[in-house]
Amino acid sequence: MTYGNNYDDNSDNRQDDEGGERGIGRFFGRGDDSQQQQHSGPQQSQYGQQQQGYGQQQGHGQQQGHGPYGQPQQQGYGQQQRPGGNMAGGSQYGGNMPGDDYSQEELEKSERNAKYKDWGTKAGIAALGVAAIGAAAYGIHEYRENKEEEEAEERRKEQEAEQEKQREEERRREEERRREEERRRQEQANQGGWGQRPPSTDSAYGHQPKPQQHYGGSGGFCPPSPYGRPPYSFQQDDVRHADPSRSSDNSPTPHEYPKLHGASDHVIKIGSIISLKHNMTGRFLHTDRSHSTSTGSNQQLVFGFRWNSDENDWWQVLPANHDVPVPGSVVAFGTQIRLRHVETGRHLHSHYNYHEGRSGQNEVTAYGDSMRSDENDHWVVEKWGEGAYGQTWTQDEVIVLRHYVSGMALHSHDIMISEDVQSVTCFGRGDEENDKWRVQLD
Repeated sequence: MTYGNNYDDNSDNRQDDEGGERGIGRFFGRGDDSQQQQHSGPQQSQYGQQQQGYGQQQGHGQQQGHGPYGQPQQQGYGQQQRPGGNMAGGSQYGGNMPGDDYSQEELEKSERNAKYKDWGTKAGIAALGVAAIGAAAYGIHEYRENKEEEEAEERRKEQEAEQEKQREEERRREEERRREEERRRQEQANQGGWGQRPPSTDSAYGHQPKPQQHYGGSGGFCPPSPYGRPPYSFQQDDVRHADPSRSSDNSPTPHEYPKLHGASDHVIKIGSIISLKHNMTGRFLHTDRSHSTSTGSNQQLVFGFRWNSDENDWWQVLPANHDVPVPGSVVAFGTQIRLRHVETGRHLHSHYNYHEGRSGQNEVTAYGDSMRSDENDHWVVEKWGEGAYGQTWTQDEVIVLRHYVSGMALHSHDIMISEDVQSVTCFGRGDEENDKWRVQLD
């Protein structure tokens, strides 16, 4: 018997079963009034097809209508099978569920899948958006860092260029200063001044012998100003510093000169070994390794010592830094020289800032060595009271040794540091009796 006939025989039971009625009504998309419509004839389904009333189900072989492709569609539920012989689902009345219920589940599932896909798409888009924002932020950060690095590099290059420009300007000024000093030396050498002539033009270092020159009028001898600097004030508070360009660094002056002992003509030459005797006290200019200053410089002390000369009183006459005279060249008054102590190899030296403890005058020390010397080792040899620039220096003359940087004279007096250690300083204009020294060739 078909499902339709069973349904007719049990229609009364179905009406009593409210739960089944609601289930069948929900199954076919009807409301609570589905019981009143079951015998009312064909109705439109949700898909636009005609549905028969519950009491009008057709038996085997009866057709309700045509399918969507024009093929006959069997109405009998018991005869409608899915591939493989199984129905879409079962019901409480026996038999199998109609195909419309399967379509509804698929639709809902499809809708859910569509929602899931939509959510997934949105989530993917959001993730891509976050990634894009992150990438953009990182790119902006990198761009800013690169920009800051480029700006810092440009500033560094500009600073280096400015520093190089300043160094080039300093080198240019130094070269101009050197040229001007050489020109001035040449002019004064030709006129009997304090400069020196190039040693290649004659046999003398400094000046050719010239007629005696008098300077300063009634005020006595007045030394000329050092090149490029104000006139000497001879005051200890007028602090003047050595020119670093006139040190032994990069100097063409040889580090060593042959030592010349004695001279039958009594003429002082480059390389001569001499002793300096203080004219007033008779003590010789002396230094040794066992005495150092106590005033802060801690350099080797120079002092007047006894009345008989020994090897610690010997000094070698050398040219100033950056001068290159021929060994044995005659030295003229007005020439800058250095005096190197033969025994210890240090140079006669003076400076500001450190004063001799008892007198308060600028201290005199022995400083440096054959490889190390500066402008504070430079002394101008003058004939006392006259200068006599340009005349030949001989051992018979009373001389003044003027410190080139400060303008003050090598000085000694009867102030004793200890027994047989007489104070020697750098002090005054060079016109006192205590500024006089005599030369002895050794």
